[in-house]
Amino acid sequence: MKLFVVVLIVLGAAGITWGIVALVRRQRYIDSLRKRGWNFVNSPTFDAVARLSNPPFGLGFVRKPDDQITGLTAVGRPFQVIEYSSAHWSGWVGMVTLSRRLPELWITGGDTKPRYGVLAHAVPAPAQLGPGWQVGVLDPAFAAEVLTPQVSSQLTAFAAGQAGVNVCIDGDQLVVLNPPREKPDLLAPWLEQLGAIAAAIDATPLDHWIQPEVPPRLTFYHHPDWYWIGVDDSLLEFTPVARGGHGHSTSEVIRGRDGDGPPFVAFTHHWKTTRTETYTDSEGRTQTRTVTENHSEPILGFQLPVRMPRLQVGRKSFGNRGISFESQAFNDKFAVHAQDTKFAYDVVHPRQMEYLMANPPAAFRIEEGWAWFSPGVHSQPAIAHSSDFLRGFLSRVPRFVWRNLGLQDSPYPAVEITRVQ
Repeated sequence: MKLFVVVLIVLGAAGITWGIVALVRRQRYIDSLRKRGWNFVNSPTFDAVARLSNPPFGLGFVRKPDDQITGLTAVGRPFQVIEYSSAHWSGWVGMVTLSRRLPELWITGGDTKPRYGVLAHAVPAPAQLGPGWQVGVLDPAFAAEVLTPQVSSQLTAFAAGQAGVNVCIDGDQLVVLNPPREKPDLLAPWLEQLGAIAAAIDATPLDHWIQPEVPPRLTFYHHPDWYWIGVDDSLLEFTPVARGGHGHSTSEVIRGRDGDGPPFVAFTHHWKTTRTETYTDSEGRTQTRTVTENHSEPILGFQLPVRMPRLQVGRKSFGNRGISFESQAFNDKFAVHAQDTKFAYDVVHPRQMEYLMANPPAAFRIEEGWAWFSPGVHSQPAIAHSSDFLRGFLSRVPRFVWRNLGLQDSPYPAVEITRVQ
């Protein structure tokens, strides 16, 4: 026993000593940054990354900026080096400011992996970059214009001596993963080289590619009209949440829309239930205790431009037969229920059935002025999938149906819809 106590004391002392050493090292590191005229923030606000929307930013609901270094390069260009974590990525990011907001562009070279969640077209890298480089962009014409010989030369110089580089343009920021932030003596020239790439981009005539300013709020990659609210318990008054239990609340509330599609609200609903149970204690006596259980459910609804009769679409299952349509393949896969059978036949016509078969959605129901989905999870992909699907579904509702509902024409013109991934 005495030996055990001694071991505990030694381990405790070692832990305290290591903690003190770590604090001293951290303070020396911070002092070395400040001697260069740089700023260090231990817990930056979300404003530090609010305008960034390209991965690793712009994905998911859990996003946490941590230690932040800011300052100016030798020529006065603002920079930021920040620790950032989300559900999909965790690490350090370095960036310098560009003179213009530009479309997204992805450049990787050497031993590095593509960033999670990037949606871009791969295009051939310019010959000046040499072998081993990959370029991704939404519009190949932009990549062709921005990757001039001067920019390519600065990129190859920047990559020299590094195992790999992972660069992107995110609005007015030139962003790179994994800066050498642990050693300020290495970080300083690294930032100067990154600034040289930015200067070459600034010198390229790209004004016709300038992108509009965005509000300084939490953004979502490829969904510019989504915005984060966080908590809004007033939603519980009109959304179809579970009504039992107590302690009802909301979290991760998001509002927005995609293009001309219907606006949505999405959130997680939390509540508690309490029950009393009996048990036998160690002395054989019967006792009672109160058990509280926590529950949650995802809520996703799209506001429609007009009130519509109730229509419910879900997967076919035992005991859930629904209305019979002319396509047996459709009947075998889907169950449709409606307040008005004629309305169901008008809306779920052969082309609509083909669309549903090709793009099977989460179960949903149209009720009054809303379309409510049951996505199973509250996530960015689930919202995007349902938003894309519903826009295509509504565009296939015939004009006469909208007119019968009081509108002059379809509020959702037909668009070319590809398979929802």
